[in-house]
Amino acid sequence: MAPLTGDYTWTETATVLKVNVPLHNVPAKSVDCVTTGNYIKISYGQWLIHIDLYGTILEDVKSSKAAVKNGTLTLKCVKDGKGVWGKLEVDGKGVEGVDQGFLKERREEGLEKREKRMQEMSEKAKSKAIEEERMALRKQMDLEQKERQDIENLKEEEKTQAEEEVYKTFAEMEKKKQQNALPPPPKARTTVKLSKSPKKAKYEDDSSDEEEMPVKVVKSKKGEEEGEIWEDSEIPVNGGYDLDRDALEDDDIDSEEDAGQDEEEDFDNTIYDDELDSAAPAPRDPQKATFKYTPRLFKTPMRESTVGQEKDFVAKNRPHLHNHGLLNKDALDVSETDPQWLKGKGDDMFRGGDYRGAINAYSSAFEADGTFVGCVSNRASCYLKLNEPARALADLTDAMKISSRDDVDVKGGKAAFWMKVLVKRGMANCQLGLFHDSKDDYEKALKLSSDGGSEGLKLDLDRVTKLCKVSDLKKVGDEKFSAGDVHAAIDLYSEALDSDPNFVSAVSNRAGCYASTGQWSLCSEDCTKALNLLSDMSLSSGPVPPPGSEKRRDWVVKTICRRGKAKVEEGDFKGAVEDFEEAMKIIPEGRQKVRDDLQDDIVKIKKMIC
Repeated sequence: MAPLTGDYTWTETATVLKVNVPLHNVPAKSVDCVTTGNYIKISYGQWLIHIDLYGTILEDVKSSKAAVKNGTLTLKCVKDGKGVWGKLEVDGKGVEGVDQGFLKERREEGLEKREKRMQEMSEKAKSKAIEEERMALRKQMDLEQKERQDIENLKEEEKTQAEEEVYKTFAEMEKKKQQNALPPPPKARTTVKLSKSPKKAKYEDDSSDEEEMPVKVVKSKKGEEEGEIWEDSEIPVNGGYDLDRDALEDDDIDSEEDAGQDEEEDFDNTIYDDELDSAAPAPRDPQKATFKYTPRLFKTPMRESTVGQEKDFVAKNRPHLHNHGLLNKDALDVSETDPQWLKGKGDDMFRGGDYRGAINAYSSAFEADGTFVGCVSNRASCYLKLNEPARALADLTDAMKISSRDDVDVKGGKAAFWMKVLVKRGMANCQLGLFHDSKDDYEKALKLSSDGGSEGLKLDLDRVTKLCKVSDLKKVGDEKFSAGDVHAAIDLYSEALDSDPNFVSAVSNRAGCYASTGQWSLCSEDCTKALNLLSDMSLSSGPVPPPGSEKRRDWVVKTICRRGKAKVEEGDFKGAVEDFEEAMKIIPEGRQKVRDDLQDDIVKIKKMIC
């Protein structure tokens, strides 16, 4: 059973649109509202309402609110721009020349954008939940690590205290032992002269030799004789001296010839019978020896052959290694924290075409020295090479702010630096379609130029000035097209293309105008030209999505399908099938509904060919 068309009323102000729908006793939970920038769909019970809006409303979720009160649904939407529309819907009756095919295409495009936006919101919510879970886990891990560290510190403190107490006890015991021990009385120093044989011979310890050994009397220098060495006792016999056999060699015993000359000297073989009169010293206090090893980011042996590769890796990936435990000033080589070295590494990578690596190196250099503003400017150049003008614009704006500080010195002077930054920022604004901002940047750079500006800079300024004019004409054409004045829009697009035939968005929009007025041949020509410009970035001008982006793919698919529709209207069914099949190759697998609808059109057209 086909749904019934519901009834509604509407009101508007300059900024807000309200649509009131009586629900005919349908419960609020059965109401479904869908809004896009130019389309509203309301489903409740067996009723269905489609509204193709005359103007546009904001597409974000917070800008559209629905409420049910007293059996009436009130939908409140915020307009995209101030102004009173005067009418709510765009249809074949209300606006002359607008066909249902165009409205269907516009409606599907809005629904696709909404679906994509909802997916992005879902992905952001999922990423946020994952990040919150990760942060909670990280906090828990940090807390557990702190508890373990506190326990280790407490154990170490208790161990140190116990060791100190043990050493203190040992020292006290040793001191007490030394105080209680009485040293033995010192003995007199004795000097014994051994008799010499006529010839030197080995000294032999013969225990059977009972011959009494003669004792030499040592004379003093005054010639007076001293008493015997042993004052209170006689010299013991039977070899009472404990001599070591190996301690005495031939050269230690003097001959009789030398005996008379050395009477007054102490001989090497003099035997001292003194005992130690003091105890051994107390043990020294214990000391701790701490060994530190240089930590390494790479869990591999340090080799000269890999040093360069490791430094390159750290320079390229430093922004992703901030949380690494070893990546700090104490663990890194000086070349990895020196901003000059990092900037040089970034310059080498830039010249080699490794723009991502150069971005990381420049980021690390600026992180090491917050006044190294040249790295920010160079990083913006990398973003321009990678067709990421939004990031380049942010870096160049920051570079202007940082370089204007008094504590920042710029090599070559600030005026020359600002001129280069303004030229780069003009390029970024131009790629983003902000042609008037780009023009302002080029004019300021031209004023800062010391030689009045190079020819290249002047040509760039002339080019941007022309683009400003084309962009203004295209913008007015878009407004006319949205208001339903298709023929005026075609004239404005054509005037813009007379100044710049390669302005892709103007070519594509004029093709849409030709399609809405039934000029299919002209529509097919403009679609072909737009596709050729999109296939070669060097030929196209105006704001164009970068190659490989999803938005650029959507532009290409939309243009191919529009040309296929034009060929169907002209009777070129074979060419239309080729275009639709080409579009099928580009549409991603995830957009299954679009692929199914396109496949149905291909089947219908092939039947017409047969």
